Amino acid sequence: MQGNRVYLVAYACEPNQGGEHEVGWQTANYLVDKCDLVVVTRTSNRKLIERYNKKNIKFIFIENNLFLRFKPKGKFSYLYYLFWQFSIFLAMRSFVKRDDIVHYITFGNIHLPTFLFLMKSKLVIGPMGGGSVLNYRYIRDYNFKDKLKYYLHTFVNMSVKFNPFYYLLFSRSSKIILRTEETYRLVPKIFRDKCEIFLETGIDPNNIKFMPRDRKLKRVVSTGKFIKGKNMEQVIEVYKRLKEKYLDLELYIAGDGYERKKLERIYGKDNSIKFLGHVSHKKIDKLLKTSDLFIFCSIKEGGSHSLFESAMSGCPVACYNISGMKVFPDKNSAIKVDITSDINSNINNLAYRILEYFKDGDRVDRLTINAINELKEKYSWENISDRYIRIYKEIKDIR
Repeated sequence: MQGNRVYLVAYACEPNQGGEHEVGWQTANYLVDKCDLVVVTRTSNRKLIERYNKKNIKFIFIENNLFLRFKPKGKFSYLYYLFWQFSIFLAMRSFVKRDDIVHYITFGNIHLPTFLFLMKSKLVIGPMGGGSVLNYRYIRDYNFKDKLKYYLHTFVNMSVKFNPFYYLLFSRSSKIILRTEETYRLVPKIFRDKCEIFLETGIDPNNIKFMPRDRKLKRVVSTGKFIKGKNMEQVIEVYKRLKEKYLDLELYIAGDGYERKKLERIYGKDNSIKFLGHVSHKKIDKLLKTSDLFIFCSIKEGGSHSLFESAMSGCPVACYNISGMKVFPDKNSAIKVDITSDINSNINNLAYRILEYFKDGDRVDRLTINAINELKEKYSWENISDRYIRIYKEIKDIR
């Protein structure tokens, strides 16, 4: 693409770090051969970037010039992010031109602050999440705090319809990319012609090697944080329904979090349930390749990399058809059920669908092949970068 420089604003961008960092890094590496690219990121990312920047991608490293100069260790810092966003706006406005394209990509949450819409350039935002809400009606043992969070988040989402900040952001954006239907519905109708829905997470198809298996249900696996939104207790409850049919079944759960101790106390006496705690990515990969089913009962996702990894490993996915799981995998690539506030029905329905599928090993094979094909066709890094290039070309003549 000639004539327009693309500034990719990637708050998270480091090689071999996974998650959001991998999104920024891979997007940059696949875009650099297709457009005049400059990546704007944090100074703290510099060391690893310079070690692995084999394509000589142009980077501009910017640190906060206001208040919090270095990001506090541990959890995501809203204040640091706010000041960094304002710092990059102050820096970029001096060299970004009107015909340039600024693409604000990683840590894309529709409720997080950005000032890039104040610049004179064209603007692409996303993929953005933030529309998914943890509905306490879908979890057990919810408390007042869970209900309060739900109503507060719902109110914040409703405010998008009348908050002038969002109207400025959407009106100044040339393209709005969203992760889920929930976030799409937050955008006022007058701006929806600018919207597309797809995930920013990609894969390298060369890492996928489909291996035929004996499709019998012997080992079930789940991974994720032990937090309420991930619904690990319902994973266990689905598993226990399956074990009534398959007596020698085992469940392996990898991950940690504040819910883990409670669940270990309740279910720890069942020797067929293995709580593995935090494990390496290499061990998770091996676990997926040797398991027969991945159960995922999360109810709030902007698109889960766990599902990508499971599909790449040839391990079929069973999940609720809600939030990011409506984007990937589709209905032909996973065992899925719609859910209601009747939790027992949700669990029973998912267990029943799993049992129906595993009556026919060929049917499960087709499911896993469909998931792999969906990844290759829609979510290779090459495909995602081509989508971005198409978008840049579409908007380059917009005045």
